[in-house]
Amino acid sequence: MSTQAQLWMPAILALFGSLIVVSFTALINTRAVLAHIDALGAEFKKDLAEFELRLNTRLSAHEHRIERLEEQRGLVRP
Repeated sequence: MSTQAQLWMPAILALFGSLIVVSFTALINTRAVLAHIDALGAEFKKDLAEFELRLNTRLSAHEHRIERLEEQRGLVRP
């Protein structure tokens, strides 16, 4: 191996080593962020389903109340 190559070898190996470490860290961080996003998505879906259930329950109660009021007043729905 030439003297020029021996002189540059430690710098090139350090550069490639740093590149490997940075790439591995980015991969791990990306997976962690994606896992966090998935957890937030699942929590959002759960909260949305609970909200939908509450809304449907309240709408059903209001529809029942409207039907009772219509029956009391003798009104007919079209």
